[in-house]
Order: sequence, then C-alpha cells, then structure tokens
Amino acid sequence: MNTAAAQPEDHAHHRLLIPIDATAASKWGITHALRTHREAGPVAVYLLYIVAPVCHWTVRRFRTEQEIHRHFEARSRVFLEEAALPLRDAGIVCRSLFREAPPVPGILDLAEQLGCTGIVVPDPGWPDLLGRSLARRLQRARRGIPITPARPPAALERTT
Repeated sequence: MNTAAAQPEDHAHHRLLIPIDATAASKWGITHALRTHREAGPVAVYLLYIVAPVCHWTVRRFRTEQEIHRHFEARSRVFLEEAALPLRDAGIVCRSLFREAPPVPGILDLAEQLGCTGIVVPDPGWPDLLGRSLARRLQRARRGIPITPARPPAALERTT
C-alpha cells in the first residue's frame, strides 16, 4: 500500500524507516524525523505498519485470509495517514507501506530493499530490562542498518 503519491527522493541525506502502530510511542519517530530534517538536511521517510501473520485457529476459523488482510490494511491506513500529516506539513517526502510479516525480519528486509540509512523505533527505556522491546530485538538482529531509539518529545525538551 502506498498512500502517498510522492516517492522518497534519492537526494535525501537520510532515508528513515519508521514502524507505526496504535501506540503513542511509535509516533516518537516522527518527532525524530522532523528534528533530523531541521538539523541535518533533507529527509525521506518510509512509514511502515507491519502485522505478524495471523495463524491462530480461533481467528482463522471465523475469518478468511483475505478478510484478515483487508481488516489490517484498513487499520493501517488510519494510523499511517495520521503519522504522515506532520511530515507532509514540514515538506518531508514520505511513503506509507503495509506489510504482513514477522516484525523483526520484515522491518530489516524492507529497510534493506528501500536503501534506508536508519530505522527509528521508540526508546525502550527502563521497562525493557529483559530486552523484549522492538528496538532491542532489531539491534540484536540488525544487518548493518543503524537502529535509532526515539525518545518522547517531552524528554527531548528537558535535555536540550
């Protein structure tokens, strides 16, 4: 799914992949992209809504594979459009994508395919002492693409 007509431009210094979901923390990457655009030059952003394939029998018993796909694709449009608004308002070229894949390999594979210079995910912070956050799992599995943990906007204001 590509909800934006424009493609991220080749001349952008930074091509960022930002996974988006229903959580407020996933939007922290948007703030990071806006700050990078202001401070480091042109940025192109790929917004990704990724869903692990649904295999559980209790869901598949009542829904076809196509119904499940359409449900998540429709949900993704809502979250991706909301996340894209501040980027478009700032003049940042962004592209919205929907994928059904296991999250960690799906994100890394897509980042490689798109030639991303970084992946921006929420900073796991203190609650992630066991290393189960997306950021930590991506860092353990990464393939040479920098993983940038994004902090909440309020935390950024306190440190600057």
